[in-house]
Amino acid sequence: MALNIKDRETEEAVRLLARRRGLSLTEAVRQAVRSELGKDELSEEEKARRVAEGRRKLDALYEKYGIKPTGKSMTKQEMDEAIGYDENGFW
Repeated sequence: MALNIKDRETEEAVRLLARRRGLSLTEAVRQAVRSELGKDELSEEEKARRVAEGRRKLDALYEKYGIKPTGKSMTKQEMDEAIGYDENGFW
């Protein structure tokens, strides 16, 4: 069975994901789709629990390192730059 992607942006995104993770195109699509499907299966309570857990961990880091949140959200590009991503993955 075949899947023919005729959208250039989607194809480029799949190729980038595959390259960054060292996967075949098929495996990159498989993992991405399974990840998205898994998100749909979480109950609202589980989603809320995970968000609360993440906030607790973040608050603990703020406390540990004396960080005061600015209230400003970072763009995806700013986050990628902060952790060292570029068009080829990690620097």
